[in-house]
Amino acid sequence: MEQECTFEGTWSDREFSEHVHRVRTKLVEQRDKIPFWATVKRSAVIPGGGEIWYGEPAYYVKLIGASGTLAGDILCTKRDLPRYDCDLAIVGNDVRETERKAIDVDEFDPDLEDCSEELAGLPIITFHPEKHFAKRPTYKQEIRYLLECRGAHSIVQLLGRTESGDLVFPKFKETFLLTVLKNKDEGRIENIRRWMLDIIDGVAYLHSRGIVHRDLTMRNILQSSPLVICDLQCYHATGHCRPFEIDDNDYSKFSFSSDIFALGALLWECCFYNFPHNRHVLLDNPPPPPFRDIFLACTLERPEDRPTLIQLRRMYEALADQITKKTGPYS
Repeated sequence: MEQECTFEGTWSDREFSEHVHRVRTKLVEQRDKIPFWATVKRSAVIPGGGEIWYGEPAYYVKLIGASGTLAGDILCTKRDLPRYDCDLAIVGNDVRETERKAIDVDEFDPDLEDCSEELAGLPIITFHPEKHFAKRPTYKQEIRYLLECRGAHSIVQLLGRTESGDLVFPKFKETFLLTVLKNKDEGRIENIRRWMLDIIDGVAYLHSRGIVHRDLTMRNILQSSPLVICDLQCYHATGHCRPFEIDDNDYSKFSFSSDIFALGALLWECCFYNFPHNRHVLLDNPPPPPFRDIFLACTLERPEDRPTLIQLRRMYEALADQITKKTGPYS
């Protein structure tokens, strides 16, 4: 089905910023009222909710439920745990003590692969900290993907390797997160629209080569013109942008539509210049117009209901005539 942006009318930078400010303030105030959030050590997505380890020793809480139930409202930071310093399973409004579960090792970080064969084919680069960034190679697939994307302006470019075997990339002067944090002037809405179009182009390039990114977040976008996508490990997804279809940890279900869900979460990050605590917070606080309809379309539960990249680009392009720019206290 063809996805269309149903938003009508105009929405000024001032109105947009005032809405974002109200939601951010609400989320911060809600979280600050709940002590255990400040002691969270680890969280994990599970079907219908999440698992959280907090405190010392690490107590375990399993939460499953939609917004409006006790479990869902705890995940949305709207309500507190009914009891502290015990291990709980809360399903909907049902609360019971449960057996403590040890904190999982990072399920997305198995033993690093031996990439010596792939590294041998890379040129040795004399590393200069002022113009280069280096990272330890992790997976053979990442190096293969980086080589496949040589020459793509919207994908980070692998320059070679150091003598010690680190991968070498060009260094970017400013992080995209800092750019998003500074986006408070007139033209804020247009900036977000332009950023998302840049990122869509980069994702389209990856998809044209059969590559699903799987971890499209602000930290994996580099500030440039156009914006540059990095971290092609393509192995894991962060909890807040993990699509519904991966809740069972079957990573073979990652698809192009999974990246569309992540683009919705990334839009949220750009609008609220923050990271949502979990998917419940993400979905319970959609961005304001003119991006609300796009966000809701990208984050639909069924992958087949989400827009394609072509449809998504059209939705952003359609906003151009609906954006007005006005000055205001937050713009």
